[in-house]
Amino acid sequence: MRRLAMAGLVLGGMGAGVLGTLLAVSRMDANAEAGDSDPPVSTAGAGLHLDAGAQARAGIRLGAPMPATQRSETAGYARAIDLTALSAIAAEVTAATAAADASGHEAARLASLASADQGASQRDVEAARSQAIADRARLGAACQRIGLEFGAGLTRLGCRSVPALARDAAAGSVAVLRIDFPDGVVPAGSAITIDAGDQQIGVRALGPAAMGDTQLQTAGTLALLRGAAVARAGVGRILAAHRTGAGTQGGYLIPREALVRVDGALCAYRMAGRDGFERVTLQGAVPRREGWFVPAAALRANDRIVVSGAGTLLGLEHTAPTDGGDE
Repeated sequence: MRRLAMAGLVLGGMGAGVLGTLLAVSRMDANAEAGDSDPPVSTAGAGLHLDAGAQARAGIRLGAPMPATQRSETAGYARAIDLTALSAIAAEVTAATAAADASGHEAARLASLASADQGASQRDVEAARSQAIADRARLGAACQRIGLEFGAGLTRLGCRSVPALARDAAAGSVAVLRIDFPDGVVPAGSAITIDAGDQQIGVRALGPAAMGDTQLQTAGTLALLRGAAVARAGVGRILAAHRTGAGTQGGYLIPREALVRVDGALCAYRMAGRDGFERVTLQGAVPRREGWFVPAAALRANDRIVVSGAGTLLGLEHTAPTDGGDE
């Protein structure tokens, strides 16, 4: 009876079908204890052991992992950067652009009048040209601030596009992301995937950020995030980032039904001996449309894994008798 009570506590959240299976197996175990035969379910030795009858009642079905390959993937993190300084730069660029355009037109007008001898002196022409040069220099300095404060990646958008970018950022329709990977800056144009809540958003690398990360000592990459996902990328929030490399790694493809989660880790059960099952942690498992890709280090080609009934095995692992019986 103690085992039945423990099963109810551990498996209270499981489905009725699985719970019924566990109760049936537990009754078989209680009956076995009353007699001299071995229990049908136990954790004697390594792993979990079920006889053929218990496996049938639990709905255990086995299968072989399917060989597969996966493009190598690098994990990093992304965060939206504060664009308050960019707004000030945008205002400076707008003012400097207007001044440079006006002084340039005025210098051209006076030069035309002077060449036609229509009342513009050479001194006026030289003064207008000097003013145009000064205004262009101020515009150039404003444009250089973009690269100095944010990085060369943002300058690739063009200086005159910055005011529109600042307006879009203020409206919440775009965010500038700084993305850090352990191997450094990502080449411009590379595809990067951002995990924004329950969405995966693709962005393109613009180029390097201005400064390295002071804690991780990594060189960052800039990218633009647009659309509804901007609301989930507030300044200071950390988002997971991934990018696919040029290489591939070998492994196996297993169905989603084979997976159980234990203490936050993904696991699967494989056959061990005639009636044993051992739980294996699947480090580096990656979801795919047809199942989960598992690196070759986690499984072997000749493994027989549980493709149906893994959740039942996890419950039985908590309720099965051990060598010492009840304490």
